[in-house]
Amino acid sequence: MNFDGLRDSIIKLMAGERQVIDTGSFQNDMTTFNNKNDVMTMLIHLGYLGYDVETGEVFILNREIMMEFVTATTSESPWHEVTSSVLESKKLIEAILACKEKELCR
Repeated sequence: MNFDGLRDSIIKLMAGERQVIDTGSFQNDMTTFNNKNDVMTMLIHLGYLGYDVETGEVFILNREIMMEFVTATTSESPWHEVTSSVLESKKLIEAILACKEKELCR
């Protein structure tokens, strides 16, 4: 499900982008979620996302947490094709930036 654009935002985060969110509507519980901002705010509280106070943006904190997102979104889920594509694209961009032509050819 793409609850209020949550899936799209998570995929962008996994691609290394940041997402602007509004933390003001969060009810500070783990049962009331009215929109993707509430879910992402909870993920900040749980330590899965970082939050830049100056820009109001969330981001994935580090590689270990990125792997948790990969595991959560790829194992036997409808996200598999999308996340695989995002991760392959990220590898391709990293190879381009590092001038690794053999990896690019593969």
